Amino acid sequence: MSSFTSPDFQLTVENSTKALNEMKIHQVLPIPENYHLWYTYTGDYDLSLTKVIDKLIFDNIPIDESVSKKLYQKFFSKDDEKKAINQAGEGFKIEITKLIDVLKDASKNTSGHTTSLANHLDKLSDFDGANELSDIIKLVLKDVEKLNSQSHKLEEQLEKSSDKIKGLESNLENARIESRTDALTNIGNRKYFDEKLSELIGVINTEQNGFSLIISDIDHFKKFNDTFGHQIGDQVLKIVAHVLKNATSSIGLPYRYGGEEFVILVPNSKLEEATTLAQTIRQVISTKSIKNKNTGQDFGKITMSFGIAQFRNSDSPASIIHRADEAMYLAKDNGRNRVQLETDLSKDESSNMAMQV
Repeated sequence: MSSFTSPDFQLTVENSTKALNEMKIHQVLPIPENYHLWYTYTGDYDLSLTKVIDKLIFDNIPIDESVSKKLYQKFFSKDDEKKAINQAGEGFKIEITKLIDVLKDASKNTSGHTTSLANHLDKLSDFDGANELSDIIKLVLKDVEKLNSQSHKLEEQLEKSSDKIKGLESNLENARIESRTDALTNIGNRKYFDEKLSELIGVINTEQNGFSLIISDIDHFKKFNDTFGHQIGDQVLKIVAHVLKNATSSIGLPYRYGGEEFVILVPNSKLEEATTLAQTIRQVISTKSIKNKNTGQDFGKITMSFGIAQFRNSDSPASIIHRADEAMYLAKDNGRNRVQLETDLSKDESSNMAMQV
């Protein structure tokens, strides 16, 4: 056996050790789901998950077994969708089985009627008089009626099965849409965003059409929750989602990335076009304020900070998200309620170096 240890192996061991240490610190059982969650966190494989856990730690919120379970369900579990798909699949199988049985019966009956008709027709050449002919014709008509009856039965069963299959398809489609929609804001959720981003990168790598990614964050969102309660915070999230949906209706796809963060995919766009869109949204948002309709209490204005990155041929989902995220944090550092581009990051670094010199 070789004594050489690859860097990937060493990194895996280090991340595994870190994950187990974190689970021990937070008193979380080392079951597969928890290991998956904490290994992803310690390895920084999911920026959104990292942010959520870091915030929980910063706010001194215990990340116990219960919280770990909720985090796993949010970021990794697809049980609800699998359940819906399995139920729909079982329904399809039942209906298809019924349909096959009916077709088999119809085939057997038709075959029997055809044979019977052939026998009756053979007798036509042997008749001696009208009475015999009349009897044979009656028998033929009787078999034809049987065929018609069986045909109608088949049609009715096909129609019923078709209706049920359409219903199952509709249920499956509704389940698919629901699993990709954020329940509070009614726009795409993080899971849907991840799928669309990967899909977009795959299409671009073959068709060479660029796109931009906008990441935005509600400024001082914690203040809304802490000062006025989560109901007001939820109203802020709904207002922001509504503005994003209207502003991007024909040029982009908005998603709630998590917490107070939203992302927008802008297909076939350059930084300049995405910047125009982000500035428009920023200006509209800044005109919005939350008020109590009954008392007239003003809860304050809403502002957002934006970061934008443009797809590069070498990009993975994580790399373009990272650049847009860094640009967004630069907007926060520079006073909030503003738009920063990934190209501003290098300028900011150069400026800092010049100040140090």
